[in-house]
Amino acid sequence: MNAFQFALPWVLWLLLLIPALAAWRRWRGRAPVWLTPYAAAWSPPRALPGGPWRMICLYGVLALLIVALARPQRTDERQDVVSRGYDLMLAIDLSSSMLAEDYVGPDGPINRLEAIRPALQAFVTERPNDRIGVVLFAAQAYTLAPLTTDHAWLAEQLAGLRIGLLEDGTAMGDGLGIALAGLERPREDQDEAVGRFVVLLTDGANTSGSLTPPQSTALARHRSVPVYAIGAGRNGMVPFPIFDDQGRRVGTRQFPSALDVEALQRMARETDGRFVQAGDTAALSEAFAAIDAAQKTAFQVRTRRVTTELFPWPLAGALLLLLGAAPIWGAAGGRMARVRP
Repeated sequence: MNAFQFALPWVLWLLLLIPALAAWRRWRGRAPVWLTPYAAAWSPPRALPGGPWRMICLYGVLALLIVALARPQRTDERQDVVSRGYDLMLAIDLSSSMLAEDYVGPDGPINRLEAIRPALQAFVTERPNDRIGVVLFAAQAYTLAPLTTDHAWLAEQLAGLRIGLLEDGTAMGDGLGIALAGLERPREDQDEAVGRFVVLLTDGANTSGSLTPPQSTALARHRSVPVYAIGAGRNGMVPFPIFDDQGRRVGTRQFPSALDVEALQRMARETDGRFVQAGDTAALSEAFAAIDAAQKTAFQVRTRRVTTELFPWPLAGALLLLLGAAPIWGAAGGRMARVRP
């Protein structure tokens, strides 16, 4: 608190005491006088216009004007939370091997796609400030959803994923390449404060496509985009459903599963990402939680000071008192005019 702020309340109190001191002085200054008969004939009587009410109004006007000139203010501090979200692409393997039932759900064995779907939806829900897109790949790679903040619509798209939507195969390199293309921003929209990364989920090895995993990894490294690779399922013999020509399930057989761990590890290592092999639903949830923690949105708190001027209120009160006293003055003036000789 500076000297001006310390002295201001005392100055205001002194100013408010001036009308009271003037009234006290007026009262104490009265003295008895000798009355001369017929003095009214020499000079017309000077009655106080309006009586005591006029003085009360004037004192009130003066006090309110002093308060208004002091310029009272109300200061509020407001905090604005500014968040900068990430741009991220989910590259999801939809090859037929995702039908392998080596995960266990609440009601028994489930296939790999059924296991990753709730983890994906929870991951999207936990990142409301991010722009998220989805790329699907099997024999080819396609963009299911460009970068969007409409996470409700994105959750509906994830709920509709089915094996067999794409021609069978595993174009892992193309999946990463299309995801990197989806993260490209116009030159005027470049902003280093906004992060970008790719989450690639697959259960096999690259068997098709134009780009190999090393080529797409080099592209991600060149663009400084981390790749978080998640290996679904486990290697070895896994249960796989058998369907007849009408698409009806007729049984289960054991088929070999071969996840290219080396390619995924290299992909994550060379792009400063991370590789996780999720052999069960708990490990799958932990993998997405680890990615969420590593690439979490940063929040900035900006404080603003908002000042509201309060002097119009006492000024308006002074004007109202002044207007209220006007009829008193008019009536008093009329009475004076009638007593003039």
